[in-house]
Amino acid sequence: MPTVGVRRRGTRISSTTRTRIGWLDSLRGVAILLVVLLHAGEALRMAVGPTPGFDHVNLFLEPFRMPVLMFLSGILLPRSVAKPARAYFAGKVSLVAWPYLLWSLIILAATGGLGVRAVAQILYLSPTYLWYLWFILVFYAAAYPLRRIPPVAVAGASLAASVVMPDGGRLETMTFLAAFFFFGAWCARHAGMVERAIGRPWVLALAAAAAVTVGILNLDGRDVLYRGEFAWGVVGALGVVCWLFPRLGDHRATAALEFVGRHSIVFYVVHLGPIMGTLALADAAGVAGTWLLPVLLVVGVGAPLGLAWMYSTRKHASVNLLFELPALKRRPVATVADARRSGA
Repeated sequence: MPTVGVRRRGTRISSTTRTRIGWLDSLRGVAILLVVLLHAGEALRMAVGPTPGFDHVNLFLEPFRMPVLMFLSGILLPRSVAKPARAYFAGKVSLVAWPYLLWSLIILAATGGLGVRAVAQILYLSPTYLWYLWFILVFYAAAYPLRRIPPVAVAGASLAASVVMPDGGRLETMTFLAAFFFFGAWCARHAGMVERAIGRPWVLALAAAAAVTVGILNLDGRDVLYRGEFAWGVVGALGVVCWLFPRLGDHRATAALEFVGRHSIVFYVVHLGPIMGTLALADAAGVAGTWLLPVLLVVGVGAPLGLAWMYSTRKHASVNLLFELPALKRRPVATVADARRSGA
């Protein structure tokens, strides 16, 4: 696992350093696009029924998407918790809590669920599909007071807790994903050792076999999702992708994935609305069918892509406000993406 670095304003970056930075964004970009893929497939299945083949792909990948995103956030944790408490928490409120609160309200209003109870649940339950951001906020809040405890100890305790939690409950999911968040922090602190381990062919082969096994078990109907007993398969998948992505090099495809990864929060909060809106229009017109899948993917990626581009230019204050609270986090324009990458 190459050392994690952060681009500095006015500093020329070699291609090697760029790869070290970019592979994290590329992997995050793939993971968030797979979330779009999942929701497009689920929406279509609810409207018109199963889509064989596509549903199988989603089921195979299901155990890995969210743990990978949590792991990547954890990789950036050591740099983040090194900041003073005020800067640390201001960054989390500005770049995570604010978009979570704002978009939760937007989603509830758009779906007709903007009631007192639902608004209150934003603070302690997450009544929308933005539960990932809520989890991340909980993990960040816990990480700062736990910063002097070895992350591997916190990861191990979280994984053990997930095993004894009630099956399928929110706490089981949270503790399971917390294990991978803190495991990512541990890997960042021991990057050289992890890189040497996954560079051994036999380790890589075992990792791939473990990941494929868990994916097939999920495809076969076994209850493996967010279950501590099957964490070994997720660890295997992480080993494979952390070996593969730094070796993809720099080209247009990886640059596009890096852009998606740097603006993953935009894609996460925005994608489902265009998908559901397009499906509702097609259903009202009586033309809904499995043929809609490519259309749903285009709007599910295209709409957040447009907003992400506008956000990246830093020229539209109203767009910026959708994804950060500038009053808490004043930064030079050129360093906004880097602040997100470094866990600000």
